[in-house]
Amino acid sequence: MENTTNQVPLATPATPKAEPVKSAKVSILKNTAGKSVPEKDYFFGAVVPSGFEGTCGKPVDREDLLAVFNKVFKPEDNILFYKQTDKEVYLVIIPMKYATTVGESQNSINGEFQKHAISFLNEGSVNLESLKAKLERINKFVKYTDR
Repeated sequence: MENTTNQVPLATPATPKAEPVKSAKVSILKNTAGKSVPEKDYFFGAVVPSGFEGTCGKPVDREDLLAVFNKVFKPEDNILFYKQTDKEVYLVIIPMKYATTVGESQNSINGEFQKHAISFLNEGSVNLESLKAKLERINKFVKYTDR
């Protein structure tokens, strides 16, 4: 005899779905005090360009260079000082609120940021007086109207 009752098979317990791990967005930008700063303050459209770390390097951590930098730029203005990892090239990155070369009036595209390169490739290494002179020239491209 054939079983004609409609039996519903027992349901197997569903395996719980793993919840995606939500990690806090860690800022890749550090000021001269080594503290994280908001990326939206530096990039047009609040978009970090891909490859930023590879192109711009890491924050400068040499105390003698930071001392010169902090004499030219006030640390509380959060102007960034970076060094490329493989060259004697330094970058000064200006917050958007002080930028003169990035913005809607310059038809900037998302991800652009105001940076100034200082090279010591020809000199072989950094000369502190030369660094100070080069930083003071950059200071002319910063508008401190939003302090």
